[in-house]
Amino acid sequence: MDSVTQAVFGAGIQGVMLGRQQGLRKALLAGAVLATLPDLDVLIDYGDPILGMINHRGFTHSVFILTAFAGILTAVMRRLWPSPDYSAARLFLTLWLVLITHPILDALTSYGTQLVWPLKPIPASWASLFIIDPFFTVPL
Repeated sequence: MDSVTQAVFGAGIQGVMLGRQQGLRKALLAGAVLATLPDLDVLIDYGDPILGMINHRGFTHSVFILTAFAGILTAVMRRLWPSPDYSAARLFLTLWLVLITHPILDALTSYGTQLVWPLKPIPASWASLFIIDPFFTVPL
């Protein structure tokens, strides 16, 4: 899925879950940025373009890695910015949903993603959406 859709989807989730507590603009921006993080694996140099293509949407799109990252990020955020306005569980759920929807949206494309890496490195691909799909993105 394209980065714009990922960002809009993440912004929407965080805006709904924590918009009142964090301030709507801040929540939308944080959700948009967080939702695009899994695609930063394109910055990794695997030394070979073929390996880069194979490993893109790999470990950074794993539900296991993203769940652990949501937990770590929750702990760090609660330590740096403790807030009585929302619980750690609500923060974790928000961060987890923003992160986990990224590989799920990618799995809906023909390219797929390695959802359960390292257990099964074969990409899950349900091929029901185009990579760039305005009919999906615009209504968001």
